[in-house]
Amino acid sequence: MNQPFIPGILIFCILLMILPVSGEAANISSPDEGGTPQNPPVPPGNPRILGPPPGDRNLTPAGDLPRDRAFMAEPSGSAGPWMYSNPLADRGGIGETLTPLTRVFLSTVMMMVILLLVILTGLRIGRTYHYDCCEKTRRWAGIGHLLSAGLIAIPIWIIWTIRTGTVDPFFLDTMYGLSGILFYLLLSSLTQGISMMSSRPVPPLYHIHILFVFLAISLILMGRIPFFPPLPNTILAITAVFLPGAVLSLISIQITRKRENTNERDPAVTLSHPLSITTTGRSSSFPDLLLTRYRDVSLIGTGGVAVVYRATRIADGHEVAVKIPFSADEISGKTFFNEMSVWQHLHHPYIVKISDQNIFPVPFVEMEYLPGSLRDITLPVPPDRAVAIISDIASAVAYAHKNGVIHRDIKPGNVLISDDGTAKLTDWGLSRSISRSDETTNTSFSLYYATPEQLAPDLYGSGDERTDIYQIGILLYELICGHPPYRNPGVGELFMAIRKNRYPLPSEISSSLAPFDAVIIRALKASPDERFSSVEAFLACLKK
Repeated sequence: MNQPFIPGILIFCILLMILPVSGEAANISSPDEGGTPQNPPVPPGNPRILGPPPGDRNLTPAGDLPRDRAFMAEPSGSAGPWMYSNPLADRGGIGETLTPLTRVFLSTVMMMVILLLVILTGLRIGRTYHYDCCEKTRRWAGIGHLLSAGLIAIPIWIIWTIRTGTVDPFFLDTMYGLSGILFYLLLSSLTQGISMMSSRPVPPLYHIHILFVFLAISLILMGRIPFFPPLPNTILAITAVFLPGAVLSLISIQITRKRENTNERDPAVTLSHPLSITTTGRSSSFPDLLLTRYRDVSLIGTGGVAVVYRATRIADGHEVAVKIPFSADEISGKTFFNEMSVWQHLHHPYIVKISDQNIFPVPFVEMEYLPGSLRDITLPVPPDRAVAIISDIASAVAYAHKNGVIHRDIKPGNVLISDDGTAKLTDWGLSRSISRSDETTNTSFSLYYATPEQLAPDLYGSGDERTDIYQIGILLYELICGHPPYRNPGVGELFMAIRKNRYPLPSEISSSLAPFDAVIIRALKASPDERFSSVEAFLACLKK
């Protein structure tokens, strides 16, 4: 449904609901204006007094009753608890055909239709939103909404029990028209409470709830509520009843966040094209000194310190990927040399193979070409596929750990996918020996995949095998949930969220992902001591 269409529906239904009330108030006439009041005859028995209309206490009394008791209900027991005399009954107006119970029914039905439209629209829109708060906050907010529903039930009960005593008919008409809004607010608060506890945002519901709260307060004040005669007491009473729900709805708006597409692509589009983005015979930045070795060069992409090309090896016509540093500074040189020295000794089915490397005529690494990476698939993926990908990567990481190397840059762009669906780990530019924390001077990291050790080494150390386990946990979370657990825009905000483990659990995004909660919680602990001690322990928990 088009969202701008909703306010039009609301205004139209509200006008229909209030029309009977305003129409009756406008058509009451008095002798001073030349009109003849239309009061019903005094029925036999003991009538229940409802009082005179507002603003005119000089209407000709019915029978011999005093002037201030001219408006009377049907006698007790003759017409039911909701029937009272209508001053417009002989004028052929709306009030002749709409009894109070009918007005309550109509206003309630219209508000329920509006609520249903809002909930259905909200559930559809809410798929792209999540609650950006801890579970405890969300639970307490849900309980608050349920308690707010209890407060709103108080005026509904009061309206239902008004049967005797002196009551202004205009106030009663206002209350009957208001009953639909009260039922809306009651069910809206209940829905918001359930939404909070089940972690299913319904964004439009919060804004419209606040709108109806102020509408209800305005109608009650215009109806001159008689229960708390001093005006300050009246304002205090209706504030205590309605304001908590409005405040909680405002809080719900503040903690509801739209899920961002961190890869800046449409999640509904499946990308199946290879990584190559050019098809020219040679790339303008490809070194001329390597053109004797490669032909049909095309750019694949760039990393932190290097550019990767797809090329055909002239010697045998085999298609390969060639990685070349794009900077000649000392730090880039050390990083590239470190990567080559580590990578050349890693031989594993799930690690991209190096076929050649050299620093002459220019520094380069030749490796197997794979057509895509995890950045090119639509997320989330089915749980079974996610487990298969993570198992491949975890196996490669476990092999590297046994050889004394940690990767430190596990992310979707560094996981390539072969034609048969096998996942392989690449880009070892940030890797280092486990035994030497100062082996590489490159302190770069990818923001959404940064570990606590990379953000605050003074607090969490320089990193070890558990650093890779943390990033594997991040990768698993993104595969099954469709986005990384932490998406704060700044480093400071990101670090605070990581330190407090403030992210929605997989089960809060979808109940079918509940089996992954345990492995995610432990893998993403801020303190390395609280994570899995080895990749093997991580895999054992994942495959339970």
